[in-house]
Amino acid sequence: MSISKSKNKGLKVGRRMSREEWLAHALDALEKEGGGALTIDKLSRRLGVSRGSFYWHFKDRTDFIRQLVDHWSMISLSSVDSEVDLPELDAKQRLLLLMEAIVNRRLARYDNVIRAWASRDPYAEKMVKKIDDYRLNHVRSLFAEIGFKGDELKMRTRTFVVYFSLETALFSRISHKEQLKHIKTMHALLTRLE
Repeated sequence: MSISKSKNKGLKVGRRMSREEWLAHALDALEKEGGGALTIDKLSRRLGVSRGSFYWHFKDRTDFIRQLVDHWSMISLSSVDSEVDLPELDAKQRLLLLMEAIVNRRLARYDNVIRAWASRDPYAEKMVKKIDDYRLNHVRSLFAEIGFKGDELKMRTRTFVVYFSLETALFSRISHKEQLKHIKTMHALLTRLE
């Protein structure tokens, strides 16, 4: 098997990519180029591997798409809970840690393209709903612990989830330092008890 440098980001032709590499590269392609980038041929060329590498991990494109949505779901929920749900911290502190984790780890970077895709794909739509429900329930529990109830609880929860789902797309040109500064302001506004 011939191994040579590919023009595609230094990957080697003939090298078998792992399932996780395929999924990570596909999410990046989806983020940068939209759903049209998710053909087997385009991804194989982009990654500098054969189509056989794709079929080693995925039965077909449908299987690939489902695994890609599942991979996004896993990234969306990835170990954030263990990082922020520290029993020694109060709910306000845990909420701030959650906000920082979302920005520092860029956890919402795929949300917009996945949501657009979910409007055409029933499986993606189901997973987006599952992630949204999880996010809303988690954030609602933090605001409830702070002391909010009724409409105050509902609106703070929605504002938080919507802001962090759309923030990456709306403010992509803002520096990381500036984003962290905005988080402090957002946190103060959302947690202020009247």
